[in-house]
Amino acid sequence: MSAKGRLAEKRAVVTGAGSGIGRAIALRLAQEGAHVAAVDIDRESAEATTDRIRDGGGTAAALTADLVQVDRIVPMIDEAVSALGRLDILVNNAGRVEIKPFLDLTETEWDQVIDLNLKGTYFCMQAAARQMIRQGGGGRIINMSSISGRHGRADSSAYAASKMAVISITQSAALALADHGILVNALCPGVVATPMWDHIDEDRARLFGYEPGTARARLVEKIPLKRVSEPEEIAAAAVFVASDENTLITGQAINVDGGMEMN
Repeated sequence: MSAKGRLAEKRAVVTGAGSGIGRAIALRLAQEGAHVAAVDIDRESAEATTDRIRDGGGTAAALTADLVQVDRIVPMIDEAVSALGRLDILVNNAGRVEIKPFLDLTETEWDQVIDLNLKGTYFCMQAAARQMIRQGGGGRIINMSSISGRHGRADSSAYAASKMAVISITQSAALALADHGILVNALCPGVVATPMWDHIDEDRARLFGYEPGTARARLVEKIPLKRVSEPEEIAAAAVFVASDENTLITGQAINVDGGMEMN
């Protein structure tokens, strides 16, 4: 891992870093010189990510936290700062999706999605921002929204609601934190080759009678670039937004989806 990259000596926390987009972002931040705290609810997954960073010559710490438990968030940030020395970048990637017809979604399922995707993201932002303000020198916060945050979804209504709300709290935080030099943005991935999308594909096939593996293909036909995104492509966008090269972009929700959404 390079110590001379665009994020040289930056300290970053990435939630949901044990797999998929979160792991790709953690690895890419480290490649660009950042010291990374990889946070995941599953300890083994977090350690697998940090092992890969260390194998490449980078510096990383594996942290375990259930971000639905808000009282665990401040200790998680404190633990990351203790391990890394400071905090310059937060990537709020941890999330979950529930594929369920609108009329069948339960209160418990609603709460599970909203509590992690929205409440967890909000209070991670709050804890990280307080740390950045104490340090001085500004910072970068990146929240993971989705193309589902652009409009409603009949079969994933709680997920779409949470990701729309993530865009709103991203804008609110950008306004609130601008005076402190903290830039806050959201990324909106589309169809990505991740375990979460494997789960979505399986659930949609089961619910709607598609052949296994074809639900995702149906969406790909609607993408101008006609292909699934790779996690590393989302990570590349995250690197720019997190870097000092980004001096002006804040409060934005940036589509990283091959042209699937154009608003």
